[in-house]
Amino acid sequence: MAHKVKDESPKIKMKKSVGSHIFDTCNVIFMVLFCITIIIPFWDVVVRSFSRAQDISYMHINFLPKVWTLDAYKYCFQDNEIISAFFVSILRTVLGTVIHVIVCCMAAYALTRTDMPFRKVITAILLIPMFFSAGMIPAYLNMKRLGLLNNFLVYILPSGFSIYDTIIIRNYFFSIDKGMEEAASIDGASQVRIFASIIMPLSQPVIATVSLWQMVAHWNSWFDNMIYCRRSAELTTLQYLLRRMLDSLTASTTTSSSGVEAIGTLVDTNPDTIKAATTILVVLPIVMIYPFLQKYFVKGIMVGAVKG
Repeated sequence: MAHKVKDESPKIKMKKSVGSHIFDTCNVIFMVLFCITIIIPFWDVVVRSFSRAQDISYMHINFLPKVWTLDAYKYCFQDNEIISAFFVSILRTVLGTVIHVIVCCMAAYALTRTDMPFRKVITAILLIPMFFSAGMIPAYLNMKRLGLLNNFLVYILPSGFSIYDTIIIRNYFFSIDKGMEEAASIDGASQVRIFASIIMPLSQPVIATVSLWQMVAHWNSWFDNMIYCRRSAELTTLQYLLRRMLDSLTASTTTSSSGVEAIGTLVDTNPDTIKAATTILVVLPIVMIYPFLQKYFVKGIMVGAVKG
């Protein structure tokens, strides 16, 4: 009858030095204070968005509304300009992210083919724009000649490719076992089939990481709207609309009867509550999406940045 042999070898416990305990304590204190500096201002914006105009105080942080009200959000959803800008931001974020990820993944897969002619030369040429830029004026003239001014595609095409993201994805592709590709090739699979059925499903961490970067970039972008689509009200993004609100509040405290400056006309609302409500609407989609991609984020960026 077999007897179970117990592992009587002593377990070695690492004892932390006094310096390590001090470092850990300082690190925890720093992170707690850092989180407080982020949470408290954000909570103040949330409270302002649910507060009445007369309850807002500019002298201290508001922790709870004196009277809860949804007037600011009601105004946001009644204003056609805000609703239109919201859908434009969603559309550019979804399309821009999907196109960017597909193009970068295809380019990264091509750059992993060791038998590709002039692979190193092409990589070097693609790296040049990452370090050197012609500037804003040549970029504007280029968009004008391409007919992209006041065109929705100006949000999508210029950001459709990034050599930085391509290198991250390429390095992740290098970490995938080559034996799987060889087995698929022996079975008669084409390069397109290998890319779509093997490489892409195995690359979910890096794809999720790049997608998150691109979604945040598209969702928060307002400068290209101001430069290329300023005269087109139908192409105004939510972030640029919020920027205009901030500019109008800074320039003058008076309101007008048209556009975004026509805020504060409702009872219990003023420009500050509208601005707070719009800010929450801008932040909310990213906050809702990030938890679903967080588990892929660290793995994707570490493997994509180190291996290869």
